[in-house]
Parts: sequence; structure tokens; C-alpha cells
Amino acid sequence: MNKPILFMPSFDQLVAEYRNETEANDSIHRELTKATWENNLLAKHRKYIEENNLGFGDAAFHSMWAGIMEAAVYRHKKVRALEIGVFKGQVISLWALLAKNYKWPIKIAAISPLKGAPRPKNKILQKAMSVFSKKYRERIQNGDFYEDEKYEKIIQELFKKFKIEYSDIHMLKGFSTDQKVINEAKNLQFEILYVDGDHTFEGARHDFQVFGEKVVKGGWLIADDAGCALPGTRFWKGHEAVSRAVEILPSLGFKNVLNVGHNRVFEKVSAI
Repeated sequence: MNKPILFMPSFDQLVAEYRNETEANDSIHRELTKATWENNLLAKHRKYIEENNLGFGDAAFHSMWAGIMEAAVYRHKKVRALEIGVFKGQVISLWALLAKNYKWPIKIAAISPLKGAPRPKNKILQKAMSVFSKKYRERIQNGDFYEDEKYEKIIQELFKKFKIEYSDIHMLKGFSTDQKVINEAKNLQFEILYVDGDHTFEGARHDFQVFGEKVVKGGWLIADDAGCALPGTRFWKGHEAVSRAVEILPSLGFKNVLNVGHNRVFEKVSAI
């Protein structure tokens, strides 16, 4: 194993010292942001993402992922990682870049329709749906619409930029609720699961329930946009619906061990 990659406490140390309090959450977010910009590999990738509008989230998440991946490799030796909700490839490309640079045995899978989910363009229809459709209002409130773009081409270009192989990604093309995708993932297991897909309450809960059971004991589920209930002042806290849905995770065998901004990290501590 290579020497520690960041000038920061290890992921295990962060977990051991973690307190879900305002001062601690602000300090972790500040510390990990600094760690990202002080690491050449992470800084170069995050800067490119920001300059080319290839993703959301905070710079702190790059060093969070580096710490989690390093801890996963130490604990499990070989790591299988799944992202639900790829968008333009920020996270899976970072995982692949870390694996290549540090020679970590990480096998990456992803679930994405590789297409947008735009709002209806007809203004009258938009207004009618805002009045009569609770699901539509929830999707608006929780940022669940994305314009149509050539997502797969965008992701391929990102991988090409950093000289990593997009063909190595096991892409399950479709929505996480598609029966075809669920069937394809039926026998898969993961040490790391990142949930950043459907931002409605039912959609997020579905992903936690259906794919959470695929996380091995001692693995981690990271829920994006789920920090509305967290104390803290330095970071955006996510979406209300996802933040409610995440409360199901303890009943599925997960324990919240760390929070970084609106990313909540849960360890699988028992099989249900």
C-alpha cells in the first residue's frame, strides 16, 4: 500500500473523533476543502470539474472520497463501488483516477439513464402540473430535473482528459427503479455505495432499500444531498426529501459515522 495520500487525518481517525455538532461539521468541511486544494491530483480534477460545469457538490468531497477509498482498500483489500446517479461523471472519474494513480484494486459500477430529465417546456402544462401534481412540485423543490445533453459523450471526454478508461466502468444503463437495472444488479455486492439519484422521498428511499442491502458488512453507503437535519454553518445542506428518506438507514443495518457537508456517510454494521 502506498503511503497516506493526503495531509489530513485518516478516514478512520475522522470517524473515531467525529461529533455531529456545528463546530465539528464546520471544521471537517473546512479541513477537507483545504486538503483537496493542497493535493495536486485532487485539485487538478476538481478544478477541471468546476471550470467545465461537470458536476455539483463541494471541493471537500474530493478528499472525502480519497479518504474513504483508501480506508476501503485497507479494510477490504479489493473494492467494488457503485454510484447511483452519475450525471456528467465527476465521481466515477475521480474513483477511477484514484485507482489508477495509487494502484488500488477498485472495480467501478454505475447506474444512469445517460440522458436528461427536463421539465415540460409548455408553460401552461408547467403551471397545471404545479397545481395538480404533488410529485411534480416535489421534483421542482428537490432539484430533480436535468436538461437533455449528450451525457455519455461528456463522460467519455472527461475520462479521456485524465487518461482513464471509461470502458472499465460497468454501466447499468437506466434508472435505478427500472426492473432491467434491478435484475442486472441482482447478484452484485459492494464495499461502497454512493446514492445521488432520484431526489424525491420515494425515489431516495427506494435506492436505500433496494441497493443498500448490496453493501457488505463493514462497507459504506454515502448519501448525497441528505444533510438538512445536520448542525453546521459552512455548507449547503441538501434537499428536504432526501434528508427525510435517509432516516430509514439505521433500520437497514447502517450507522451514521461521519458527515461531510451534505454528504452523510453510513457504515454497514449489521445484515438485516
